[in-house]
This record gives sequence, C-alpha cells and structure tokens, in this order.
Amino acid sequence: MRNFFAGLKELFTTPQFYQILLLVVIVSFGLFRGALVSDKSAIRALDDAGFSHVVVQEKAYFAIGIRGGSKGDAARFTCRATNPAGKEVTIYVFVGWPFKGATVRSL
Repeated sequence: MRNFFAGLKELFTTPQFYQILLLVVIVSFGLFRGALVSDKSAIRALDDAGFSHVVVQEKAYFAIGIRGGSKGDAARFTCRATNPAGKEVTIYVFVGWPFKGATVRSL
C-alpha cells in the first residue's frame, strides 16, 4: 500500500496529491455516512411514535435517495414492530446525520 501512495506522489505534485486525497475522503464520507448512524436512532423514533417490540431487520446506507428517502437522509432501517393498534408491521425509518431527525414511513 505504501508503494501505491509513493507512486501517486511521484505522479502528482504534493499539493495536488493532498487535494485528490481530500476529495476521495469527502466523497467517501458523503456516500457512506449512514454507516455512522446507530440503530438506536431508529428504535427511539419508533418508540416516540408509539410503536413497541421494535426489531431492526436491515440497515441500508448507500443510495438512500433512490430507496425512498430524502437527500438529507443518511440511512434507512427496515424494522418489525407492534403499532399503536396492536398489529405487527414492517416499517421503514429514515435517519439523517448529524442534525436531521428521523422519519417513519410505512410500507
């Protein structure tokens, strides 16, 4: 790995190398920031909405915009829970990071 970066450093001048490295870090963070979102956020959102017996089944954090979320969402959780009427349902929770809250959506 060290040889790879040494080769890149020879290819670019030092400022260009650091600019490219910074761009790669920013793009990676933008695409995968949902990996930093905890399941507890989804459980808390469902609990606040009156759901009980919440079980997180799946977490998705890539391409959330085409999975039904808004551009501020970082992760989508698929959960099974008991709704306030007492029925067991499958529900989505979209969570933003760091300052957006959570959105509960039914299937």
